[in-house]
Amino acid sequence: MTLTCLKFIKKNTAAASGGFTLIEIMIAVAIFSIGILAIAGLQIKSINSNAAARMQSEATVAAVDCMERLMSLPYEHPDLDESSGTQQTQAGPNGEYTVSWSVTDESPISWCKTISVRVTANNPNAKTVRLNFIRGPEW
Repeated sequence: MTLTCLKFIKKNTAAASGGFTLIEIMIAVAIFSIGILAIAGLQIKSINSNAAARMQSEATVAAVDCMERLMSLPYEHPDLDESSGTQQTQAGPNGEYTVSWSVTDESPISWCKTISVRVTANNPNAKTVRLNFIRGPEW
């Protein structure tokens, strides 16, 4: 082979391998698309988790408010009777919450009351919050 022939072969091979083929671009786009779809799925999961955490926080605040109100009442108050288990509905930014409480006398020991507060959201994705507190008389 002559020198000019070798230069021609070298030149054509360099020109042929200099760009991308359509198949290579399609494979790259497919891999990129799979990655973007995975990130979109994670974004949706993140939004749902944040909404559930917000509803859980609102329900916990409602439960703590109710518990603090009940704890500030005198020991013999009618709301702290064993038969007083009542309910109230509170409106929150994410819907309504049902706050209910029950009182158990002489539990776990004599002269004590166990107060249980339960908050349930009307949203099916929210979790129920329960708080229990043991209260004794003021002496």
